[in-house]
Order: sequence, then structure tokens, then C-alpha cells
Amino acid sequence: MEPQKKNLKKSVINLYGLPSFGFQLFVNMEIFFFAAFLTDYAKIPVAMAGTVLMVTSIFDIIWVPTAGVILEKSSMKWGRYRSWLLIGPPLAAFFFTLQFTKISDPVMNAILISIGFIVSHLIWNIFYAGHIAMNNSMTTVREDRISMASNRGMFNALGSIGFSMVGAKSIQMLGGGNQALGCTLTVIASGIVMVLCYWALFAITKDYAYHPKANAAAESKDKMSIGEMLKQIIVNPPLIGLMLAELGRYLGRFVIFGLAFYYFKYVVNNLAVIAVFFTGLNVVCFFGAMATAPIAKKFGERNTYILSLSLFIAGLLAVWLLPMNHTSFMIVMFLAYLGYGMPDALGVAMYSATVDYGEWKTGKNARGFIMSLISFPIKTAIFVRSIVITSVLVSAGYVADMAATPELISGIKNGIALVPALFIGAGLLIVLVLYRITPEKHREMQAEIAARK
Repeated sequence: MEPQKKNLKKSVINLYGLPSFGFQLFVNMEIFFFAAFLTDYAKIPVAMAGTVLMVTSIFDIIWVPTAGVILEKSSMKWGRYRSWLLIGPPLAAFFFTLQFTKISDPVMNAILISIGFIVSHLIWNIFYAGHIAMNNSMTTVREDRISMASNRGMFNALGSIGFSMVGAKSIQMLGGGNQALGCTLTVIASGIVMVLCYWALFAITKDYAYHPKANAAAESKDKMSIGEMLKQIIVNPPLIGLMLAELGRYLGRFVIFGLAFYYFKYVVNNLAVIAVFFTGLNVVCFFGAMATAPIAKKFGERNTYILSLSLFIAGLLAVWLLPMNHTSFMIVMFLAYLGYGMPDALGVAMYSATVDYGEWKTGKNARGFIMSLISFPIKTAIFVRSIVITSVLVSAGYVADMAATPELISGIKNGIALVPALFIGAGLLIVLVLYRITPEKHREMQAEIAARK
């Protein structure tokens, strides 16, 4: 019996997202503290730190398809995708620690930090994609895939909440006043937790390891050149639509996060509550992910995704159009952010469906490569966000610590609400046009693929 045909145990479904909890604890260190570590803790000059950030960001984007190719061409004895859960996390943790280590003069330190970033990100892109690909490789049952995707969304949110509660405190406590050392030790601690989370899933998925060499036909069918893998994108409109929609959704989120400081300081004049705002958004993501599975199983992934983005856009437009204080702003944004959290919990299942579409269309399964692309919109949005945020501030005439002029307030409101709504709205239109995989269509594709086999 092929692994992907076995019924999944409840433990596998319920703990599928556990690695995402460890990963969020791990990676949030970079999201919140990498720039500060470069300039303030490692004492690297600002211009040099900017170069490090630019170079590493470029590699971060390049590594996404590269990791997919490596994953798809690998074949180890513990399963093509499952094996990376065992060997990838400890290697990534080692090099990520190097990224947060101050051990030399600024130039040498910048080089070592860059090496740590570049190597760790390549490795973690591979095992991250391997984890995501297991959603597709372990089962063909749509409802199980949705449950696992929703479960991953909840663990993602819990990891982010956990880091917001302990991250900064850990740096202070472990460093004992030495911030650079505190960062290093915090990365080591979160790396250990991350490794254990991946190994836990590795341990309980032994019966579901996907082995393409199980028979000669499967091995021959799975062999694909890099050109054939890239072709899987071109012939797959649902995949293109989903990637572009996710780019708009993530770009909207990152712009909101980047401009929140300015909104609370200049528009509602209450910077003290910004921590409550960020924590609240992560809590909303958790409950959004919890609600996703039953809704998506009943109404379909596509419809749930469309309704979610519509809710997000409606909330942003309300913020843009209506006068608000900090309380009303947070209430509206928390409700609207359900429209971000629910697609966040649907993404894995929807990408999984595009894998089936690609196999239905071409006769070849590029599971590892396609599932690795789930990171591409995130990396691209991170790269683009700084341009968007800078443009918003420049157009508003922003100068540090200036008085809150009507032009500044209007510009920041446009930036935190209208601009994200436009990005997300474009994504919504693209999904409507290109992502046409309904539950009925999905079942037909799976039946046709099974009949060919």
C-alpha cells in the first residue's frame, strides 16, 4: 500500500503543525532583532549593516525555488520529505546561531553573520518545504489536508505569541546585560525547541514516509528536470493565482506592521498600546486558524479564502474612511485580521490542491518543488515592503519627531489602510480569475489521477 493512501492517525493530524510552533519561536528572533543585532549589539556600521541586509535578502528569495529543486531531487531512506525533518533543523540551528554571534571585528563579523544567514536559510527552506509537502504526500483526503493546514495555522500563531511573551525577556535574562550574548543564547535555546518539535513529527510519521523508489514506475515518473519543475508553474494557473494573491496579502500585512508605530504615535497619539496591538493580532490569528477547518470543509477552500480577504479589505477601508481612536482602531483591526488569519491556515491545503492540479495537467508530480513555493510570496513581500513604507512616509512629508500635521495623518492613514487594501484587493481579483479549484473539481482530478495509475 502506498504511504499516501493510508488513513492518517489522529496524532499525526493534531500534531502536524507542531514544527511550526518551534519554527516561529526560532525565526521571530530574526524578524524582530536581526537589524538591531547588526547595528547595536554587533556594532557593525550602518552602511555595512545595510549591505548585509540587502545581500542576505536577495539570497533569501533565490533560495526558495533552489530549495524546492533540492528537495524534489533528494531521496533518503527516511522518506523524501520526512528525512529533512530529521537532518535539517539541527544544521539550520547551528548556522543561525552564527548569524547572531559577535566574535570578531565588524568586517569579519559581518562576513560570518552573512554566511550564517545564507547557509541557515537554504537549509531551513528545504526542511520547511519538506514539512509543508507532507500535507500532500501523506494523504489524498481533502478534509484531512484542511485539518492539518488549520492545525499548522494555530501552532504558527502560538509560536508567534510565545515569542512576543518571552523573546525580549530572554535576551535580557540570558545575556545578563550583554545584549549580543543574550541574542546568541536565545537563538540556541529557541533552536533546541525547534529541533525537538520537528523530531517529534518525524517520530510519529514513520508509517507515512513517501518513498519514490518503492517501485520502478514511481521512480521513473518522479524524475523531473529543473526545466520541467519550472514548467509546473507556467501550466498551473491556480498556483500562479494563489502565489500572487498571497504576495498581496503578505505585503498588506507587512506594511501594516511597518506603519503601526507611526499610526499609534501620530494618528491616535497612544504609542504605549502598540504591544497590545501586535499581541492581539497574533491571538486573532490563532482563533482564525481554529475556525478555518469547519468553515473550509463546508464551503470550500476557495470560497473561504475569498470571503476572508473580503473581510480584511472591508476592515481596512473602515479604518481609512472613519475617524477612530486607539480603541476603535484596534477593535476594527482585530475583526478584520480574521481575514488574514484564516487564509494563513488555508494556504497549505490550497497549495496542496495545486500539486494535484499540476499532476492532473502534466502527468508528473512536483510536490516538493510546488510546496516550497509557499515561501516565495513571503520573501518577496519582505523585500518589497521597505520600498512601500519608505514611499508612504516620504509622500506624507515625514520627518522624525515632527508635529502631527493633517498631511502626515492623512498619509499614514492611507499607508496603513488604503495601500494594504489595494494590494489585498488585487490578490482577491487574481484568485477569483485564476484559482478555480472547487471541492468537486478537486475530487474529479484526484479520481482521474488514480485511474491513470
